[in-house]
Amino acid sequence: MSAFNRCKTERPLKMLIHRPWMLAASAAIAVATLAHPPAIFAQQTDFASAVIATKPLGYYPLDATSGKSQVGATTYSANSGVAVGSPGAGIAGSSNSFAKFDGTTGYILTTQKGGVGASASIMAWVNLAELPSKTGHLVYVAGESEVGNDLDVQFDTDNQIKFWTAAGGHISYTPPPATLINQWHMIVVTLDTATHTRVLYWDGKLAAHDTGGGESGKKSVFTIGYTPTFTGRFFKGGIEQVALWDYALKASDVTALYAASSATSSAASAGSSIGSVPTTGPFATKATVEIEDANGPVKLKREEQIAYMFLSAIEVIEHNCQLTLQRTCTMAEMLSGSYPSGSHIEHLKFDPNKTDPNYSYTAVSGGMAWEAHANAKKPNLDGFCFMSRTVGTTTVTYSATGKAGWVDKEIGNRSMAGDSFATQ
Repeated sequence: MSAFNRCKTERPLKMLIHRPWMLAASAAIAVATLAHPPAIFAQQTDFASAVIATKPLGYYPLDATSGKSQVGATTYSANSGVAVGSPGAGIAGSSNSFAKFDGTTGYILTTQKGGVGASASIMAWVNLAELPSKTGHLVYVAGESEVGNDLDVQFDTDNQIKFWTAAGGHISYTPPPATLINQWHMIVVTLDTATHTRVLYWDGKLAAHDTGGGESGKKSVFTIGYTPTFTGRFFKGGIEQVALWDYALKASDVTALYAASSATSSAASAGSSIGSVPTTGPFATKATVEIEDANGPVKLKREEQIAYMFLSAIEVIEHNCQLTLQRTCTMAEMLSGSYPSGSHIEHLKFDPNKTDPNYSYTAVSGGMAWEAHANAKKPNLDGFCFMSRTVGTTTVTYSATGKAGWVDKEIGNRSMAGDSFATQ
């Protein structure tokens, strides 16, 4: 049997797979049928409900270092340069937590890829810990970066917030510098290539617009806090409530969203963190793991959670290898961190085969495909298998026999919050 055939033949995961043809179909239906009058928000009781009512492609509150979109099937995951911080923007109905980026290595990858045709909108709540003019480099907020076909929101070293939609084309707004540091702000940008219209909103109000247009058909992965296409643009501070739409929000929509936030902590600092911090020993982690199969939630022993966390760390690393290097990475590379200079790819914090007495671990890779196993050494422990054939697509199975393979139970919904075994 081939090394890549031990797991189940790849099928769409409920949580992790982006299916462009389905998104295209749903986008066509949404554009044809969705109306966006301000009254749509009148009966909503919190910000999340208001956002969901607008039918975004993806909506990521970012109140944990990994999780699922509040709509659709996409997920997100952060590297070790991102922690969970609190208090957040004080948004109505939210957990009041946010993603805290360290400004040097931190970023978040989603499994949302492309899905944007002739028009788009992006939203993010941001809290800068340092002025970009002091940071000395561009500071990326969110978008789908592509050379010559941008869809990027970022701060420049002149402290302007800019929205790029094509090579060399952007609109910008200069907020008062005194209002930027340690204060929360809602950014919304919209693009409509049919009308050649670009708009930038700051805290629910029109800040800039033009008829510069931009190109349609964005195809890249949606990232937050950093872009692998234009490296070095790390965000320092807090980001939460990020969303992507496949149509241009109206001014009334943006106004209503900002009103629904009822933000009460606009000056809340991004400096504090409630991220999980290991204490002593290699597995003294407070991270939590939640998984479900077709029958519902699956309760995992702590030993099983550790095994899952190692494979999840391998998944994060391989995903970044696929995006950055256009190939998968070997176990030797993941252990040593011996990647090409400037790639900013994580490595495993521990060698699982030397530090975990309960499981043996294997990983094989080739081209854009990879597969990893955690096989139990002791009785009464589940075995796990992660397998991927392309970017953003992972099939996960588990088995009570201690060794998981292609015929075993598939894990659908899954999430992990807290520190990771993948680190810079």
